[in-house]
Amino acid sequence: MKRALVIGSGFGGLSAAAFLARDGFSVTVLEKNEWVGGRARVLERDGYRFDMGPSWYWMPDQHDRWFEQFGVRREDFYAIHRVDPAYRVYYGDAVPGEARNVVDMPVDRSAARAVFERYESGSADALDGYLDDCRRKYEFAMRSFIYKNYYSVFDFVNGTALRNLPLLNILQSYGGRVRRRFRHPYLRRILEFPVVFLGGSPTGTPAMYTLMNHIDFNLGTWYPQGGFGAVVRAMQAVAEGQGAEFRFGHEVVGIDVEPGGSRRGTASGVRVRTPDGSESRMEADVVVANADYPHVEMSLLPEEYRSIGPKRWERAALAPAVLNFYLGFDRPLDEFAHHTFFFDADWETHFDAVYRNPRWIDDPLFYLHVPSKTDPDSAPKGHEAVFLLIPVAPGLADSPERRQVYLDHALTRMEQRTGRRLRDHLVFQESMSLSDFEEAYHAYRGNAFGLGQTLFQTAWFRAANRSRRVGNLYYAGQYTVPGTGTTMSMISGEVVADRIRRDGV
Repeated sequence: MKRALVIGSGFGGLSAAAFLARDGFSVTVLEKNEWVGGRARVLERDGYRFDMGPSWYWMPDQHDRWFEQFGVRREDFYAIHRVDPAYRVYYGDAVPGEARNVVDMPVDRSAARAVFERYESGSADALDGYLDDCRRKYEFAMRSFIYKNYYSVFDFVNGTALRNLPLLNILQSYGGRVRRRFRHPYLRRILEFPVVFLGGSPTGTPAMYTLMNHIDFNLGTWYPQGGFGAVVRAMQAVAEGQGAEFRFGHEVVGIDVEPGGSRRGTASGVRVRTPDGSESRMEADVVVANADYPHVEMSLLPEEYRSIGPKRWERAALAPAVLNFYLGFDRPLDEFAHHTFFFDADWETHFDAVYRNPRWIDDPLFYLHVPSKTDPDSAPKGHEAVFLLIPVAPGLADSPERRQVYLDHALTRMEQRTGRRLRDHLVFQESMSLSDFEEAYHAYRGNAFGLGQTLFQTAWFRAANRSRRVGNLYYAGQYTVPGTGTTMSMISGEVVADRIRRDGV
């Protein structure tokens, strides 16, 4: 039986492990940390439970499809609930009784149309037409790109793609596509915010990705009961059911490569630091790296076997880093929905600070995830669990003092909405930002979402899921195809397992 080693137990590693075990490999997953799921980490303390990473459960049909391929049902592991309203957005100044500065985006399409029409005459019909276009993009992408391996550029630029160029709007930006249809800034921001999950700005993300608005409005925003910890534990159970073995506290510190011809080699195994601090070696016939791609290339591989060197990583368009706070309050916070955005600061300044001129700014946009609105087990009775996320530029200097300044600033803006001193009810507090991401995940420059989804970091142009220098080294996760995010990372594991199967490794 051939031996497959999977480095990292994020969504991509879990998925790859399950498929490779199903295909007959002896699979061992090596995870440096003590938890499953990588960035889908869970913090449980003092009666609170927080998802420390992903909090948006989108594309539920693709999650269900993943479980079905192993002869099981997602429902047998965890339930999901559609969040309604999908999210609440705060704009402008906090004026008591001023409803126009607060938008709840309802699940019902007719109610969503009414929200749009309230701000811009004719925008309800424009929304229907726009979302129909987004749906066609989504269906085409799922049919033609998402579950696809790329062996040459012709797999990307083919007859199907050429025939559908008008649909893809390849020369337009996401923001340009939105702004052609809608004038009101509130509506534009509602449609543009998903670019954060794509690791880009509205002007730097291809219009093809407006398919995210179909995911948002038509497929819906869901919550997995028990949080994302329930999702990764379910995937682990499926992988173990197929025969995969998991070893936690086992950090891969090097990949051994045997030289071959034409400057190519073969991974013969990996070196692992075990929980007691000693090192051991594990042999492999195939290695799948779900650890962060730059870390694997620049820290685990000998220099002569790197596919992507430091200079290319320096030029890459990275997704944002984040400043996260995990907050427990000893009272309910009725003013906030399960998902709540604070778009009450300057939109363009924040994007400029994240993507063009990296810096800490005084008035950032931020997002609240309040799982206790849907899942009472995430906080003590009568309390509220709040995950506060601020997108920031990767590579910034992170410090406890900076974190406190940002927390105080966010709490002030939250208090303006509630009319109460929330600080007096804050009974639990933890934070996580760039330095923690670097330590826990070997995240390049502390980023949170991998590579941005720019035109030249999509499909064939994205970091390949097979090494160009090491024949049996493959990649899964948010740096490679099909893209960033939990669902795309999950799909990446299926895609890379298919490539391994076709390669006959």
